[in-house]
Amino acid sequence: MLVVLVDLVYEMLDPRRRPKSDQQLWAEARRVAGRMAGVLLREGRSVVVEGGDFSTEVELAEFENELPADAAVRLVRLDVDFETALRRARADDSRGVSKDAAVLSRHYAEFRIDWGDRDVLKLDTGSASLAETASSVVGWLTLAP
Repeated sequence: MLVVLVDLVYEMLDPRRRPKSDQQLWAEARRVAGRMAGVLLREGRSVVVEGGDFSTEVELAEFENELPADAAVRLVRLDVDFETALRRARADDSRGVSKDAAVLSRHYAEFRIDWGDRDVLKLDTGSASLAETASSVVGWLTLAP
């Protein structure tokens, strides 16, 4: 199984490493990630795509329109409370502005997911261990769509 990190695709498209706030660049990153995933799927690989703000049907479509027509997209939503997210961000040297409580708080206040009536696995990663979360995701992904 291969992983495509949409945040890294965004960074490749913006080598100046500005704050990740350009919505047009996010749209381009989702399309490029979709094309990357499409190539891997056509080669018979399994692909997981992570990150990159897929919060609406429009944003999902930017990604999905680049996939082979027979690709089975399965959505997993990992939730965590604000305090745990802030603690984890501050402990991660690779994190940037999300270490700032005000920035993360604003994100929590503004972020909404609208995936219509899609089948979504929702997990609270604040209460489940990493092993439990991984097991739930693998189990759900291996079910027939």
